[in-house]
Amino acid sequence: MQNKQKYRVTIDGHEYTIVGKYSPQHIENVVELVNQQLMQLKDLNPTLSVKDRSILMAVNAISDQIIKENKIIKLEKQLDQLEFEQTALFGK
Repeated sequence: MQNKQKYRVTIDGHEYTIVGKYSPQHIENVVELVNQQLMQLKDLNPTLSVKDRSILMAVNAISDQIIKENKIIKLEKQLDQLEFEQTALFGK
């Protein structure tokens, strides 16, 4: 397992330290996406506080995660069905 590293990042103009086992490129991609999404929310409604934008972004992220998890479950079931059919047809 890779050792955890500390990363200093700037999100919405504030500095944070992130600790993780991910590559610097991964952290950079995450921070870039977070900043883009916060900026989009700010552009849509400039009166939202940082806290409100952060909460809305978290809700969006969890919603996206649930949708993707459900899709994975559906695809796994389809794969299981295909493997069952293959076994039934070819005995493998």
